[in-house]
Amino acid sequence: MTNNEKRNEDEFTFPEWLNETFFQKVLKNVETEGAEITNLELKPGTLKNDNYASVLFRAKVTYTLQSQPAQEKVSSFILKVQPFMEGNKKELMQNYSLFDTEITMYTKVLPMIEKVLRQYGDNTILGPKLIACSTTAPSYVIFEDLALKGYTTIGYRHPNMEETKFALLKLAKLHATSYKLCKEEKDNIITTLDKGSMNSADPYAFPFVKYGIGLLKEILSEHDDLKQYVPHIAAVEHLLCERTIDMFNEAGSGKRDGLYVLNHGDFHLKNMMIKKNEDKLTDVMLLDYQISIFGSPAIDLHYAFTMMFSPEMRRDHFDELLYFYITNFQDTLRKTEYKGHIPTHIEIRQELAKHRYWALFLLLCFLLFNYALVDENKDIAGLVENAEVIRKELEDPNLLNELRELLPRFLYNGYFEV
Repeated sequence: MTNNEKRNEDEFTFPEWLNETFFQKVLKNVETEGAEITNLELKPGTLKNDNYASVLFRAKVTYTLQSQPAQEKVSSFILKVQPFMEGNKKELMQNYSLFDTEITMYTKVLPMIEKVLRQYGDNTILGPKLIACSTTAPSYVIFEDLALKGYTTIGYRHPNMEETKFALLKLAKLHATSYKLCKEEKDNIITTLDKGSMNSADPYAFPFVKYGIGLLKEILSEHDDLKQYVPHIAAVEHLLCERTIDMFNEAGSGKRDGLYVLNHGDFHLKNMMIKKNEDKLTDVMLLDYQISIFGSPAIDLHYAFTMMFSPEMRRDHFDELLYFYITNFQDTLRKTEYKGHIPTHIEIRQELAKHRYWALFLLLCFLLFNYALVDENKDIAGLVENAEVIRKELEDPNLLNELRELLPRFLYNGYFEV
């Protein structure tokens, strides 16, 4: 496979406005004096399948400062740009306030949460440093290049248990601190983040939602041991999107008596980078806060089960990982001297059961993405947009074997009850 085949197609088309004049302005956020660019190099910013909703570039800028004209300096940036090429991606993503949300997260919300953690001696960093941003077309955000600090992507594999727990630890701190802030301050900016993946636009605009469950039922019907689940799916499928959208809208409707936190919103295995020192894991950086939403922690926790965990984790380690998350959620509230009621293990598990239709929707429509994200030969754009590609991937023997394990578990736990 050539290097180009491992990249997203639209990352080889560079917008005209990404030029030296643009980066001259960006450098004003990095340097304290005027800079003269001597070379600009643009490259794709991610591997294929690492990202769909935005276009990512890496920019290497060589420049000199006015005070040291003979000495060249180099800065590297990661740019996340609104989809600009005509096509399905641009059309599907146009109704989402991705950049508004992410800019609010990086400029206001994450610094506020980190400030609280710092007050209690916790130096957790919840995201890379933001260099520049714009919500006016063309929308963009520019971050520090974490590769220069030793961070790497995990590539085409699932995170291991250590990496997953590190990510869940940061998620627990994000959830707990936001829970504390919103309980103590009713009009916190966090509560304004009320548009996520399921309530920003019509989910049925996406072919994998519109056709996915129907195609899956067809495929399950072709297997003697799996066709027994088709009637159970048929009994509840009309409720899945409706109840999920209700869950996403719940906190934003003004209701505040439930268990609500700031959700990452897209907590999957590609939205993280890892840092090691002599093979010892030292950090996991969470990325991509474009669809963060204030709501039930079930939004992130069910999503992690389907989109972050490996098949082995789903089968053998779910209780362990949930216990790890809950324990750190509670510990964060205690360490930050939260005076109100600290949700119990049972209450958080009840929250997951309450929103079982979200879990079921993810299993039936999203599980195939968990398999595709770890295979460089898969076509994520096709999975989002093309019913034929979706059907082919639903026939994956490994996916069907896992459904043989998960469908009975969901049935026995009452997730198919109407």
